[in-house]
Amino acid sequence: MSTFDPLEDSQTALLEVPVDGTENDGAPGYAGPVCSKCEAPMPDDQMVCRSCGWYPSLGITVEVDADWERVASPEAGPAPPKRNPMEEFCAAIPSWTWPLVGTNLLILAATIAGRFLLPATSVVFEFWGVWQLVAGLALVVVLHVVCFVMTASSDTSIGLFDILVSPLKAWFKTCQRLPERKWLVIGATNGVMLSLTAALVVGHINWDRLWDWNIKAHTKTSLVEAIASAAGNGPVEGDLEDSIEDFTGKAGQVSDANAGGAKKNTQPVNIERQNADCLIVGFELNDLEQLDKLYLAHEVNGRLYYAGNLTPSLEPEESAKLKAGLMRSITGTPLVKTGHVATWVKPRFPVRVSYTVKSTDGKLREMQIEELLPEISLPW
Repeated sequence: MSTFDPLEDSQTALLEVPVDGTENDGAPGYAGPVCSKCEAPMPDDQMVCRSCGWYPSLGITVEVDADWERVASPEAGPAPPKRNPMEEFCAAIPSWTWPLVGTNLLILAATIAGRFLLPATSVVFEFWGVWQLVAGLALVVVLHVVCFVMTASSDTSIGLFDILVSPLKAWFKTCQRLPERKWLVIGATNGVMLSLTAALVVGHINWDRLWDWNIKAHTKTSLVEAIASAAGNGPVEGDLEDSIEDFTGKAGQVSDANAGGAKKNTQPVNIERQNADCLIVGFELNDLEQLDKLYLAHEVNGRLYYAGNLTPSLEPEESAKLKAGLMRSITGTPLVKTGHVATWVKPRFPVRVSYTVKSTDGKLREMQIEELLPEISLPW
């Protein structure tokens, strides 16, 4: 063996390809350090990523001249083909924005499609609009609380009262750390989109119902006791005038009387409009099978007397509901003596009325329904 054999062996060793495939930084089998942003090969002595321009030591991204990098690093290979403006635009958009935009566009498209496909008079719109609005607002509120709790647990600058005083502070900090917790942002924007489309696209939301929690005033106890007494003892007869005189005297009303037993003056005394709780004891229907008259009774000195009749001015829905209840409660005899012929009902339906005149014969003049009171449930 010559003296050149060791040198030849060493040169051959230098030309052999390493078995682990780490002969250069750009090889497919590269297993060295990579860029934390784009995962391109980035040796430890390289300060800036030549692929995306990430500067790890400063935490910033710098612009990279691809042509200069190819000249400085011939091993990087040929330049990639140039992309058209649309491809450049799509590449510049972060991947997490696609589900954000896609889900909101899907909600908008579905709402618009349903709005135009369903008939304009469909009752579905009212329920759809209200429930979509409620679902959207509930989703926003729940995710707002979750976002506040998660942000405050890792950021001491978020205080307890910021959830109400500065509600967007936690969201700004969450958006700065995207795509981390991207599901929070996507869910919150979906909730806002649901609420907006419910109010602006679906519509048909009866806003008064959102504030009406069906909390109604209770019927006066004296009226309920008088109803129970009349139901147990039957209609009052013969002592109406005495009861009215006693009642009006206590109320400070004036009832003129002629000397020598002359006929009493029954002219009504005008007073300012007042409210009274009455009971529906009967009704009449018109030719269209709608409520035409309601016969009412009211309480005087613990007894129930006929107060008069009126033509109800109710919303169509309230009128239909009241009529259905009255039809289910028809009875053969009136609870009070009225001198009228009507369809009589059981004493279950109190109303609050306003009137201008209370005459000495117990009638309430110029009555108007102010409110339908809750139905009375007594063991008749």
